[in-house]
Amino acid sequence: MKKVMIIGARGMLGTSMVHGLTGCDLVAFNRSELDITCYSTVRQKLYQYKPDYIINCAAYTAVDQAEVEPETAYKINASAVGMLASMAKQIDATLIHFSTDYVFNGSSKTPYKPDDPVNPINTYGRSKWLGERAIVSSGVKHYILRTSWLYAPHGKNFFRWVMENDQEEMKVVDTQVGCPTSAIDVADFIRHLINTDPERYGTYYFCNKGSMTWYAFAKAISEKAGLQKKISRVKTFPSLAERPEYSVLDCSNILSVFDYQISIQEGAMNKVLDAYRELIAS
Repeated sequence: MKKVMIIGARGMLGTSMVHGLTGCDLVAFNRSELDITCYSTVRQKLYQYKPDYIINCAAYTAVDQAEVEPETAYKINASAVGMLASMAKQIDATLIHFSTDYVFNGSSKTPYKPDDPVNPINTYGRSKWLGERAIVSSGVKHYILRTSWLYAPHGKNFFRWVMENDQEEMKVVDTQVGCPTSAIDVADFIRHLINTDPERYGTYYFCNKGSMTWYAFAKAISEKAGLQKKISRVKTFPSLAERPEYSVLDCSNILSVFDYQISIQEGAMNKVLDAYRELIAS
């Protein structure tokens, strides 16, 4: 049985990993138990458990706040990731790390491919790109998974904001195009990867099939849930960080390399909605 360590286990993505990684010898740590920026704690945990796979779900994800405190964003998303990668190499573990569509500037008109040049336009994107570079430079066995617009039945995310918003009218940007992606589906793929690992390390993209704007996503959530939300489109929304207008990712190598079929948007949303209703009812 594969030994798997999850770091950042209480976040939106980490929670999905804990729920989804059945059939593994699993150990999971939240931030209070394992601070990714603390060298001694990371080293102690890694050498104590010596996992086969380390899944790093710890990240600084506050895109606007990163413009205010860039040092913290770089410390968590870049420096600490480089340290983790070096330690993972020392114990011969495979590192699974999550990155973002925000490493691109959004000027493309066609889906980004894994070998397209990056050009982040905000601090968050730059910090995540530096984390990617640190992993590659370390020489650790790794899978970097770039994904986008993550949502889940739990945690703070756009799906729950739409479901639980009590505003009379919700105003949502209709000028940014991306791929909403279910954290449940990401966890399902990671389980598949660990169970069938082809050892073809590198950077891959994982997003649910189909692209849309934030406005279209909000409308889809509302309609799928049978809500009567009043949602209006806007061109811009006040924010500190610039965001890419187009960040659709070409995920075709997930099928060709891992023999895994990614779900379409509707199917992914149905699963999240069902899980959300179960969560609220419990």
